[in-house]
Amino acid sequence: MNIFKNMILILPFSIINLSAYDEKHAKELYKTANCSACHDPSHYTNENRKVKNYKELSKQVDACRYSNNVGWFDEDRDDVVKYLNDTYYKF
Repeated sequence: MNIFKNMILILPFSIINLSAYDEKHAKELYKTANCSACHDPSHYTNENRKVKNYKELSKQVDACRYSNNVGWFDEDRDDVVKYLNDTYYKF
């Protein structure tokens, strides 16, 4: 029973951690990976863009991450996806 009490106390903090991201870190990742060399802001705001939802955005960032071998961890990718969504896409 003690285990369940601890899980109940820890769970809300885990959920908060999953939803929070470091915007400054995400901007730095975006900058150092030189994403703007291929993607200027109009790329994200174009009505005819490929990406139509959050899941597709995540997949596209993954594709860029692997094709450019930027060495991001999954958490880094998640931060960049959240940054792009908050800044441009707003899904």
